[in-house]
Amino acid sequence: MAAPAPAFTAPFPPSAAPVVVDPPASSVPAFLRPLEAAYLRFEAARDRLGLADPGKYEDLGREVKLTHLTNYTFDGARADLSKTLSQVPAFQVTHSFAAGGAAGPMGGVNPGTYNFGAVYATSKTFMQGMVDNEGSVTGRFNYGWSPRDTTKMSVQLAASAAAPSMFSLEHDRVGKDYTASLKAYNPSPADLTGSYIGAYLQSLTPHFAVGVEALYQRQGEVEDCSLGYIAKWHDVKKDEAGAALKDSWIATAQVMAQGMWQATYWKKLAPSIDAGVDLLCVPALSPRDRKAVATAGVKYDFRTATFRGQVDSTGKVSALLEQRLSPAFAFTVAGEIDHIKNTSKFGVGVAIDSASEEAMAAAMNAGPQAPPPI
Repeated sequence: MAAPAPAFTAPFPPSAAPVVVDPPASSVPAFLRPLEAAYLRFEAARDRLGLADPGKYEDLGREVKLTHLTNYTFDGARADLSKTLSQVPAFQVTHSFAAGGAAGPMGGVNPGTYNFGAVYATSKTFMQGMVDNEGSVTGRFNYGWSPRDTTKMSVQLAASAAAPSMFSLEHDRVGKDYTASLKAYNPSPADLTGSYIGAYLQSLTPHFAVGVEALYQRQGEVEDCSLGYIAKWHDVKKDEAGAALKDSWIATAQVMAQGMWQATYWKKLAPSIDAGVDLLCVPALSPRDRKAVATAGVKYDFRTATFRGQVDSTGKVSALLEQRLSPAFAFTVAGEIDHIKNTSKFGVGVAIDSASEEAMAAAMNAGPQAPPPI
């Protein structure tokens, strides 16, 4: 009697056998399916290009602004006292004092100001409020619906009728290879008065993006609509921590909807050295009304200090040094010389940060947190 033939088993158990799943049926009507197929082919082609989002419109030229000291300089004396009450969620209060600056009433010396501020932030929410000694109130509220969608609101209530109050509403959308934003300043649903701005940036290559900006304003019976155009070239390489590496650079060119022209260039010269230049032009029919300002600046990051230097075509030379003497104490010195007007400014400030024992213990025990939607 012949021996039975050997039995062979499948190379994988029946439970692990591959299952062929039919693609889900399309919910698009039959007469629109050719358009759906064309759209899917277009999306597949975009994915093969490997394009990244070009960055938000409001962040255009952000690296140059962080390098220059225009947003950091001050004159007179300043003191900022901050206390962190909680780390998770983040909650901090700040008392700010300033005196002796040149931005006083009627152009005189500032006799002194006080500002109280508070910040509350989670992975989805960011809230900030401030009130000064004159009673003016400012506030911000950001909410991140998802990592790609953020809604922002801000309000400014002036204490005197001479200074206008303002309310703004904004929404940002960050796509795979594009960004879009809509803004409204002092909008009125009743008569649609206010200012409305829409911006869209699209990456065309991994290192080049273009965009358009639309501005619509309506005040009473007066209406105005204008367009602006944006271009951005960049080659930024980052390390594992997300910091830009040496020789990274970003160049931007913009024809603003308000009629101004601006170009910026930023480069990482070394791991601790940034350089940036900015050119702003205001064209006009009359040669007397035409203006242009070129600004060049550099930033040095040391282990416990940051130095910023800046010079512009109007004859101003500025410098700012922030020295952190300890994790909780920083000392700042700022100066500016205007060679054309033969004037100068000087400022000195201190910043003291402290945290409660409960906040420090919570920070040590908490895991990594997602950044707030700023």
